[in-house]
Amino acid sequence: MGNVRSGREIDSALCKKGFRRETGGDHICYFLRDVDGEDTNIKTKISHGVVSDTIGANLISRMARQLHLSKIQFLNFIDCSVSEEDYRTVLREQHETV
Repeated sequence: MGNVRSGREIDSALCKKGFRRETGGDHICYFLRDVDGEDTNIKTKISHGVVSDTIGANLISRMARQLHLSKIQFLNFIDCSVSEEDYRTVLREQHETV
C-alpha cells in the first residue's frame, strides 16, 4: 500500500493499541495511556475530515515523529505487524514513560 493509509486504518490501529480517542473541535486527538490508564505525553491528531480519506506520506511522517517512531515503524504499527507491547518496548528503549 506504499506510504499512504486510510484515516480509518490509522484510527482503528491507534484505538486498539492503547490510545484514548478524544473528539472535539476540528481534530480527533489520540493520547497514549500508561499501564494505569492515565494519559502520557505521547499524542497525535488527525482532522475529522481526514478520517474518511487517505492520509499521505507527509502527514504519516509527522504522526510517526509525534509517536516517537520512524515512518517504517509507524506504517508497521498501523498494519499490525508491530503490537502494542512492541511499541511500548520501543518507547522504553527511548526512555519514554509508558
